[in-house]
Amino acid sequence: MRIVLASVVIALTLLAPANAASAQAVLKLDPYGDKQLSLPVEVGGVKGRFLFDTGEGVTMISPAMAKAAGCQPWAHLSAFRMGGERLDAPRCDDFRLKTAIGELKTRSTLVYDLADIAGKDAPPLDGSLGLDAFDGQAITLRLASREVVVETPASLAARTAKAIAVPIRLVRDAEGTALDVNLGIPTPRGTAWMELDSANKGPTIFVSQALAPLFHLDPGTREKQDVALDIAPGVAFKGQARVFPKMTMDGNIGMQLMNDWDVTLDLANGRGWLSPAGRPQ
Repeated sequence: MRIVLASVVIALTLLAPANAASAQAVLKLDPYGDKQLSLPVEVGGVKGRFLFDTGEGVTMISPAMAKAAGCQPWAHLSAFRMGGERLDAPRCDDFRLKTAIGELKTRSTLVYDLADIAGKDAPPLDGSLGLDAFDGQAITLRLASREVVVETPASLAARTAKAIAVPIRLVRDAEGTALDVNLGIPTPRGTAWMELDSANKGPTIFVSQALAPLFHLDPGTREKQDVALDIAPGVAFKGQARVFPKMTMDGNIGMQLMNDWDVTLDLANGRGWLSPAGRPQ
């Protein structure tokens, strides 16, 4: 799901590092459904569960949880999903989310019922946490191990010393306030930018119709097709893709990649690295 709106500015109360190379905090994630990830949160004394979605753009909260936090949703926010569908919803300002690694204080959060996207039969969710919650931080997405590591400068240096640098782009839509991360993929015509999307847990990546020929894909079919990407020296992806007409981005790649590779993101300086999933720091 593509929600690209106002950013969430947060303060994390982080765990003290045990040594110079220790990470600040490790946020443990739980399974949600077959392949997605979630985490417990508490808002206004009410416990709930949020999806963890790196393609979210902005953190979302359900109307019920907003009410529990004492927020009266107001104003008007607009977003466009990956296929161009428009979404309009109000927002909440200045409330707190409690997580296992501390308290997240948000300035603006989209108020929206995820059941409208996930479907009424999906396991219930009270919101969705995006990368905007880590704006300005360095994090490692160890999603095969179901955790997000918030790095210190020392732990970031230690982790990236053995990792493979990859080009990334910080995407700030909605007047520069949202936060998504796109991974650079070389093509014969230049770099294509594919959104890193942990909520894309299916068997395929998505490629825009305009770029399909550059990846040796038939742009005229929506059926699954074999695809191979040379992301960086030492990083090759082989899997399946679907061509997505009217896509609002070059492409979208999710757990198809992040099940095999840990992703380290310097969200302050726009730098990225990949390392084999599960490899110790």
